[in-house]
Amino acid sequence: MSRDLPENLRLLCSYHNSIADVCRKLSINRSQFNRYLNGHSLPSLRLMRKMCDFFGVEEAELLMPHGQFKELVRLKPVGSKIGLEKNIIINSTERILQASRADLDPYVGYYFTYYNSMSFPGKILKGVSQIYRTAFSTNIKTLEVIGETGDDRFVCKYEGACYMLGDRLFITALETLTQNEVIQIALYPSYTSRIRHLTGIMSGVAALSGRQPTATRILMEYIGTSVDLRKCLRKCGLFEYGADDVSPTIQQSISGEFKEGTHLMEAATN
Repeated sequence: MSRDLPENLRLLCSYHNSIADVCRKLSINRSQFNRYLNGHSLPSLRLMRKMCDFFGVEEAELLMPHGQFKELVRLKPVGSKIGLEKNIIINSTERILQASRADLDPYVGYYFTYYNSMSFPGKILKGVSQIYRTAFSTNIKTLEVIGETGDDRFVCKYEGACYMLGDRLFITALETLTQNEVIQIALYPSYTSRIRHLTGIMSGVAALSGRQPTATRILMEYIGTSVDLRKCLRKCGLFEYGADDVSPTIQQSISGEFKEGTHLMEAATN
């Protein structure tokens, strides 16, 4: 255990109204936090990361000798990192993700995803997604494979988080192979006991050409909690409008244009 950790924590707390205020914002029990301040125990790795995010310091910095740490904090520009403001999105998101898990349990499973391709305008892109629960949140993985082999093969893999907010299902995911794209999806939840289709709007950028920011309708088709993934991927790819590989109902759901009299694109309703 670092002998300097308690003093470093006390120094960071001095930048806030009180230790009780810090405990409340971190959602940590006061008596538990006192054990860290008194050097009686060491925070778990997860809690250590949470505290570092809150205070705006690195774990290695928090474990530095107190004299060095005190100088490091003193040299930080006023208003930078020391405080909640820098991490309000992180803290709020973690709380929302955990609160959403029970609401998202009915949506756990596999889906075919359909939307208008941003990189190949005029075509429908079909991929496969899995929504699954973790210890702390509900996550999503999506795989899109275009082309068979060689230079024509184009693969996108997204991983991200799902959460319920304001009676809507939101997904934020990173393209993990290139790490140069984040997509945001807002979906209508299913108001029936049997989930079939989820419809909404997806925004992102084209992976090819000029990488234009784009938004399009999207539909997720539930296919079960256990599937043959290889078989599902063989059904995915790029398709022309009118192709038999995508049902007319799905094609109609994702083919919407701007709402009449506005410049807004709306999701199809179930």
